[in-house]
Amino acid sequence: MSEPKSGGLVLYKSPRVVMPATYTTKLRYLLNTVLTGVGNTQASNQYRSEAYDVDPAFASTAMPGFTEMAAIYQRYRTLRLSYKFTCANQEAFPVTIIHGFSAISISAASLNYQYAGNPLFSTAILGPLTGQCRGIFRKSAAVTQIVGTKQPLYDDLYTGSTTSATLPTAGTVYCYIGAFSPIALTAAGIYCGIEVTLDVQFYRSRLLLT
Repeated sequence: MSEPKSGGLVLYKSPRVVMPATYTTKLRYLLNTVLTGVGNTQASNQYRSEAYDVDPAFASTAMPGFTEMAAIYQRYRTLRLSYKFTCANQEAFPVTIIHGFSAISISAASLNYQYAGNPLFSTAILGPLTGQCRGIFRKSAAVTQIVGTKQPLYDDLYTGSTTSATLPTAGTVYCYIGAFSPIALTAAGIYCGIEVTLDVQFYRSRLLLT
């Protein structure tokens, strides 16, 4: 580029960054927790497609990266859920692990062996603390697979705001990690490393004033 002549006025344009009308990315939630229902024979944790509040135990924007995307876009649609659960049984007896996806919410004390008949669920047995007590469980499914229809791709029922937990219950899908045993669980429970990944499509961009 040639140098400006003496006394000439040079104008420099600021670089302009334009985000696309829609933007799809992966957001991952990580957590270490103990799965237990002291005195009960079954317990489970639930994670959901509500990207604003993926973990109902925390009731906040716990999904890293979501707040940053919310500064640019007003709405989102979750397209896929994936998980990896790393579990270690700390009980002195074996436990059965159940994990999978559901289109309905299941309470912590209700996720038992009957759900093993659902093709979106799987089961495994972890040995006692002194045995083969560790296992890694992972699955991935599109929201359309979990619901059984293409409706989540276009219906506003499956969209939420980036400023609050507004995804309708009827448009929310869930993934679970649970344990049950003939013997009541103790405080030791099952140690779990949680990784939940959501494929999220953001849209309706904001007017950025700064």
